[in-house]
Amino acid sequence: MNRIIKIFGYQFYVKEMLVILFTYLLMENIFSWLVVPNSLIELAFEKGMSLLIFGFVLYNFTNLKRNEKIYIGLFCFVIIKLVFESLFKFSKPFEQLTMFTILFPVVYTIFIKCICRSLELDLLEFLAKFYIGVYVVFMIIYGRGFSFSLASVDMADYGPFSGDSRIIHAHSILMMIIPLLWYFSKFLETKKLNHLIPFAFCFIVIVIHQHRSVWASAIVALVIFLIATIRNKQLTIPRFFNIMAIALAVGVFAVLILSIVSPGFTGFMSNRFSEIFNPTQEGGTGRFRADQSDIYLALFTKRPLFGWTFEGFEMSNPLVDWWPEKSGQHFHEGYVEMLFYEGIVGLLLKYWFLIYLSFKAFSKILSRDSIILIAFSMSGLVFSFSYVLTLIFWGHVGLCLYYLEKRPPVETIDDQNQPYEEVHTEELSIY
Repeated sequence: MNRIIKIFGYQFYVKEMLVILFTYLLMENIFSWLVVPNSLIELAFEKGMSLLIFGFVLYNFTNLKRNEKIYIGLFCFVIIKLVFESLFKFSKPFEQLTMFTILFPVVYTIFIKCICRSLELDLLEFLAKFYIGVYVVFMIIYGRGFSFSLASVDMADYGPFSGDSRIIHAHSILMMIIPLLWYFSKFLETKKLNHLIPFAFCFIVIVIHQHRSVWASAIVALVIFLIATIRNKQLTIPRFFNIMAIALAVGVFAVLILSIVSPGFTGFMSNRFSEIFNPTQEGGTGRFRADQSDIYLALFTKRPLFGWTFEGFEMSNPLVDWWPEKSGQHFHEGYVEMLFYEGIVGLLLKYWFLIYLSFKAFSKILSRDSIILIAFSMSGLVFSFSYVLTLIFWGHVGLCLYYLEKRPPVETIDDQNQPYEEVHTEELSIY
């Protein structure tokens, strides 16, 4: 008997819920921390699940679509090359599992896409509510020390924490862009206040946590979302300007009120925002990222095709001395990490999905859900200049690719009412 679980108004069969929980939701750091507050256990779970998912995808290889087989084939080519390299140079089958995990998002993206297709899921609204709910619970439990001071906090296990009074790391605050766009889209569609309130909540959350990388990513996501919404005739130009005028008026009014109530706060936030355009100032984290990029990009030019691979772990860190030996170079920027370890081949293989979505963003037959996820996914291109994208992000990219396969609603088809050719998709069964 198939039991049904209802969460956030969404119904799951037990088998579906277990698959989504263990292969998808628990990859989100602040959620997994609520379940098991230990980063070593979380890391071990993520690596173990990565190996299981890879084995599952290989077992179901014949059920994949042609383009998915090509991606998995290229991934396997790189992994087999690394196995032979490890055997010849280190006499071990695989010297550093990190070389697998940093490229594994290629497999994970396809896995999530295929699982959603097999189960015929419609998860976007659930994810929007999930992230708001998890954020609220996390801040109730761990947010007592939150402040705008950016004061450092010493912790035995940093897990999903930022290490300062912002509490939550930028990786997890980035995910608030999903409910931000979802509720904004619902407000544009329904004009109901009950959708505007959670949108405003997500906006405030993104602002007050002061992660400049998330600010820049959210701006890019909103711009892409609005442009794609207008191109797909889901928002008229006059209404767009009306919304912008109202938003500007509300913003000016909010700034005036804040400047009266707390004059120093508006200046502080203004200075924080201006740092987006001056990321390399002395004493900031942007300066460290710039120094790290200069050093490792110079090393990349010596081995541009496949990178330094396992030998990159043998190097001592040229910038700091507090990391254990052979633990890797601990990169901030996603692009630099891939270029140094895996070269141009690895970078293109991992980021190809985002390049593809950047072209799909110009399509005129996108559904609202596809527009939201494309905008969010492309924000990762900006975020990668500051941090390495987490595994859950690539799961959301897989969800985006799945929505692009689905037939769009009738109202999103162009004025000529041209028939939409539904593509046959094979299923990757989990049963």
